[in-house]
Amino acid sequence: MDALLVKNIVERAALIYPDREIAIRQADDSMFRYTYRDFYRRIQKLAHVLDDLGVGRGEAVGVFAWNSQQHLELDYATICKGSIYHPSNFRLEIEAIVYKMNLVEDQVLFLEEEFIPLAELAVAAGASTVKAFVIMNQSGELPKTTLAPLYSYESLIADAGDRYNFPDDIDENDTVCVAVTGGTTGMPKGVPYSNRFLTLRALTRMSPQTMGPFYGEDVLLVAPPMFHAHGFNIPLDAFIAGAKLVVCGPHPDGHTFASLIDAEGVTHFAANPIMGKMLMRALKERDYDLSSLKTMMVGGDLTTRELADWFRERNVDVRCGGWGMTETLAENSFPFYQTMHGYNADDAYERMMALNGGLPVVGLRMRVIREDGSDVTANGIEQGEIIASGLHVISEYYRDPVNSKELFTEDGWLRSGDIGVRHPDATVSFISRSKDMIKSGGEWIPALTLENALTSHLGVLEACVIGVPHNKFGERPLALIAKPPGTREFPTADHLRDHLLTEVPKWMLPDFVFVDEISKSTVGKMNKVKLREEYRDFHLATSDA
Repeated sequence: MDALLVKNIVERAALIYPDREIAIRQADDSMFRYTYRDFYRRIQKLAHVLDDLGVGRGEAVGVFAWNSQQHLELDYATICKGSIYHPSNFRLEIEAIVYKMNLVEDQVLFLEEEFIPLAELAVAAGASTVKAFVIMNQSGELPKTTLAPLYSYESLIADAGDRYNFPDDIDENDTVCVAVTGGTTGMPKGVPYSNRFLTLRALTRMSPQTMGPFYGEDVLLVAPPMFHAHGFNIPLDAFIAGAKLVVCGPHPDGHTFASLIDAEGVTHFAANPIMGKMLMRALKERDYDLSSLKTMMVGGDLTTRELADWFRERNVDVRCGGWGMTETLAENSFPFYQTMHGYNADDAYERMMALNGGLPVVGLRMRVIREDGSDVTANGIEQGEIIASGLHVISEYYRDPVNSKELFTEDGWLRSGDIGVRHPDATVSFISRSKDMIKSGGEWIPALTLENALTSHLGVLEACVIGVPHNKFGERPLALIAKPPGTREFPTADHLRDHLLTEVPKWMLPDFVFVDEISKSTVGKMNKVKLREEYRDFHLATSDA
């Protein structure tokens, strides 16, 4: 029996769909185009380059880059040859970047020119395993830098052999990619993915009960960064289906996404709620053709009713409310109610928006448990911790036995740290992170409920709600509000309170702090640990607190 290897998916795509197009936006907004055949030829050449640089099986290649042609090629050349692809979130704090580079032991660092200062800083801060640096530019020229030895990506490719036999004897369970997680409450942890994990995950995404189905006539846009789960998943979706692949390029914004949907005929768009808001604003500001867009998957956070309704009114199939983790490479549950008996399209949509939940995807089981490990009553009321088990669940954190020990229950189920409820029809609804529940006057306030309600306001880009000490009630909620770029004014606190009262009871109302930007953690999420410490002595002013 053949092993489950990503290289088999890529080789099949090049064989069956050799002329299918990959379109990649460049920094000057021009489009670079080539075919699956061209892509496969170049990743073979790049595999020779990696060998020549001394990167063997099980050894890591780091990358500081936007979504680009060269980044896409590096991803698959590395995995197909049995090495470890390690994309870095370049927005992280330098301590987190260096920690991950040393943890994974990056042997070679591929980077775009704008990230040279970051790489120099990482080396100065203790990134000690990198033996060579490769500049990812089109000119082939080497910029001035202290990084050494330094090579040009295109020059190395030009001199490399054309054919490479990607090995068949790779152990499908060996790590070939390391992502990062940590959430809002912890330090970063390495999340390892194997060929088996990635292949099974890709196959489940083809189902109409998740992201799919995808077909050869579809056009998939890689909009999320490739260090993000969806950005990493989407190319594999395209390769399996033989779909056209569009890559958003550097520094994308809402107008980038809108123009690519218009010009390239994008049919499927996956994003987080902030990216969805960016797209919606761009479409309101300028007349783009949205008619090709069939589905929009919004994940990574709660989706506002306003955002979902706006796209649905324009005949886009909006899919949101699923629950997932980096440890399972995105969605574990999905609101596929329309495929269930008794739900028409309108009923399915209303249920999806009302429950903020979904049903377990194929190959994965979910439970909601009490502190003693028993299952909660499936009544949509009793809360507990969501746990999961299945085909695409990691077995440990990368080289991290301490956190790995805390990852699983005694009977082998993955702990999420998320609070949820189970409904009679098997739907699991996400309520909040367990550490984000605010206990005020003996009652629990889910921070995420307030955050979701606040971000439904167009004048709010991000909202972060934390619990701060209160003499009378123990804790009270405090909301930090960030405005969208280009917004002249914030909505007032009174305005936001009135807005919240349409969705939550009066006793849940927070106080407000207005900021230009909300502090982020080492993994790019809201740094609630730091913010709780920063605002621990905040004196609440809400008269009803």
